[in-house]
Amino acid sequence: MTNSPSPILLDLGQGGCRLILTPARIAQHAKEYQLQFDQWLTAPASEHGYWVASPDGTPALCYDGAEAFVRWLNEFVLTPDETPASVVPVLPVLHF
Repeated sequence: MTNSPSPILLDLGQGGCRLILTPARIAQHAKEYQLQFDQWLTAPASEHGYWVASPDGTPALCYDGAEAFVRWLNEFVLTPDETPASVVPVLPVLHF
């Protein structure tokens, strides 16, 4: 059961929300993994490709939160025998 896909809804602030699918063990401890991801993302030595130079030349982060989190899970957390995490395509919104 720990390898079955479980959803996590990511609140991206003004970027809206995105749904991702991860193994159940990740979803059950989503907040802990978010904290680990944040540490990895903001570490100056991280060579993840999300660092850009701001207009004044200081380092700044530029990334899609859902894609970056899923990439980090797949590359650094999940084992090869687990189902990879994935971003669910944007769903249509119907207003009634």
